[in-house]
Amino acid sequence: MNLRPLSPLLLVSALFASACGGSQHADNGGAHEIRRPKEMEDLVPREREIVERLLDEQIAPCPDQAVPLSTCLDEKRSCKACEPAARFLTERVKAGLGRADAAHAYEIRFGSKVTTVDVADSPTRGAANAPVTIMVWSDFECPACRRIVPIVERIAATHENDVRLVHKFYPLPRHTHAEVAARAAYAAQKQGRYWEMEHELFENQDKLSDATIGEIAEELGLDMGKLRADMQSEAAAKTIERDKADADRAGLMGTPFILINGREFDLGLFKPEPDLDAWVSMEIELARGR
Repeated sequence: MNLRPLSPLLLVSALFASACGGSQHADNGGAHEIRRPKEMEDLVPREREIVERLLDEQIAPCPDQAVPLSTCLDEKRSCKACEPAARFLTERVKAGLGRADAAHAYEIRFGSKVTTVDVADSPTRGAANAPVTIMVWSDFECPACRRIVPIVERIAATHENDVRLVHKFYPLPRHTHAEVAARAAYAAQKQGRYWEMEHELFENQDKLSDATIGEIAEELGLDMGKLRADMQSEAAAKTIERDKADADRAGLMGTPFILINGREFDLGLFKPEPDLDAWVSMEIELARGR
């Protein structure tokens, strides 16, 4: 296993962990009010202890507030993300994560790693200026993609005024028809029917073949001559390779791969339901500054 160097956020966290402990804070001899998320009220003692330690160890997510989350809360610092961040840690512990995994989840959610990927000419739904952009890389023969894509699309529709959904291609070599399916989806997009094609490709995932893809295209009323030309075009190949390269650069280890405003929704630490909607809702809250 390759070990990654600690991020600046985690390094600072370690320093604070050794210098500050507990949840008692004083200022010139006067104790501050201890402010904690209401979500902590129903934690069992073991969970509460974990959350308290995490709040003392993890640094506030605002770059100009290099203090532990507990300090940010108790001193009512100007960082609007502190309360959502504290809720996030509480919910991760409630979900069963231990201290180390919860800290890792916090690093993913609020740390410094944010990957910028150009939307370019990819299939999109939602306003370009939406505060939240969800990018999904998928393989049309991937069973996990078939399960998660409708969830992502439903959440995007629920927050239609605040979310832009972007689809990216990542056909895996071991899937026989993944590449041709991606090319067909690309070609359908050229005729304004990407989302319909995506739906049908996933619906027919267990029986994908050149013939099936052709039948789907005909049922969608696509211009078959143009479809075939676009599928075989150099532009289709370049688009797919570009999408794959972007995902590899962002750290893709398998499909589906999801970025929310440039942060990975790690399916090893988060569940599509209910964590995806909670993440998006919090991102909207943070964008609105409340």
